[in-house]
Formats: sequence, structure tokens, C-alpha cells
Amino acid sequence: MSTLSSPARPEAPAPRVPRLLPTAAAFTLTVGALVALAALHLTQGTSEVDAGDLLALVSGSADPGVWHVLEGARLPRLAGAVLVGIALGASGVLLQSVARNPLASPDTLAVNAGAYLAVTAVAAFGITLPFVSGLGVAFVGALLTAGLVRALSAGGGESATTRLILAGSATAMAANSLVSLLILLFQEETTGLFAWGSGSLSLAGFHSMAQAAPLVVLAVAAAMLWAPRLDLLRLGD
Repeated sequence: MSTLSSPARPEAPAPRVPRLLPTAAAFTLTVGALVALAALHLTQGTSEVDAGDLLALVSGSADPGVWHVLEGARLPRLAGAVLVGIALGASGVLLQSVARNPLASPDTLAVNAGAYLAVTAVAAFGITLPFVSGLGVAFVGALLTAGLVRALSAGGGESATTRLILAGSATAMAANSLVSLLILLFQEETTGLFAWGSGSLSLAGFHSMAQAAPLVVLAVAAAMLWAPRLDLLRLGD
């Protein structure tokens, strides 16, 4: 007499890790590293302000001179570095999505060089633009240079993304050469612009950060809203 074997029970599926968990973990680690590096930065400098002074400042028992040192130089530089880092990171991601090329960045597409050239040219020739600050001049210069790069790389079919990077690199070198020429010819008018173009934060202040912060926040918010549509560009035509 044959016996019927009972069917094997299906194995329970392995628990799936939510997709947001790795992202949340990476975000937490990044924020923790940022806080640690920020605290380390606040203890660096010619003035004698160390970690003990920071702890005393948090507890309210620090010397008044500690806050003056932080407010006058170190906190503005820290805020500027964080703001610029967010702006460069967001712009790099956007340019890579639009150009469909991992090499695309504000440097390789001559965006930074165009902004630098516009600010240098306005200072060298003494051009006065009412109701337009240096930030606005840099933005217009970057926008015009990006348009020039796009026009130079038009066409090309499948090689369009490669042509875009090549056109951007060539335009960036030309713009940087013009900047160097203007700085040499108009040394008095362009005083301080060499450090500005090199990315120095020594001149950063809360006033300039207050001007740039709303623009960066709005740009990042718009990028997050448009992120699903930008992801579709990676799929090609």
C-alpha cells in the first residue's frame, strides 16, 4: 500500500530590506562625518581656540573672545564651505543627468570658467551694472558660457555627449586664459580676484552667505522635484 507524501511547505521568503534603509544609513553617516569635520575645522586656526573652548561655549562658560573668533572668521568659512559643497554637488548631479555623461561637471562644461571670466571682465573694464551684484554677473556669465558650449557641441548623433565634454573643456581653457590675461593687464582693478577664482573662503562672510543661500535652497528643491524626469534622461531617446 503506497502512502502519499504531504507536499513540501514553501519556504518563507527572506525578509526584504527596505530600499530606503541603505540610503538612510548612508545619509546618517554622511551627516555624522560632516559634523565631526565641522567641529575639527572650528578648532583650526591661528587663534588659540580648541575643543575644550567649544565645549565650554556650548555649556555657556566660555570666554567671550572665543565667540568673537568663531563669529568673525571660522563660522563664516564653515558655512561657506558647506553651502558651496551642496551647490557643486547638486549642479554636478544635474549636469551628469542632462548630459548623460559621468564626466559632466561645472568645470568640464566651462560653467565655472564662464562665471570667473564675467566677474573678471566687469572688474577689469570698470563696468557698472545697476541692480546687479557680483553674484548676478557670475550667474549670467556661467549661463552664457553654457549656451556657447551647447551650441559648439550641437549635432553629432551618438557622439553628442562626448562632443559636449570636449567643447566644454576647450571653452574652459580659453576662458581661463582670458582671465589670466585680464588679471595681468589690469592688476589694480582685479585685486583679490585670483583668490576668488581659486575657490578661497578667506573672504567669506555671513552677508554673502545670506545672499547665496536662498538661491541654493531653491535650486536644490527644484532639482528634487524634477528628479524623476531627469532620471528618464538616462534611458536615452
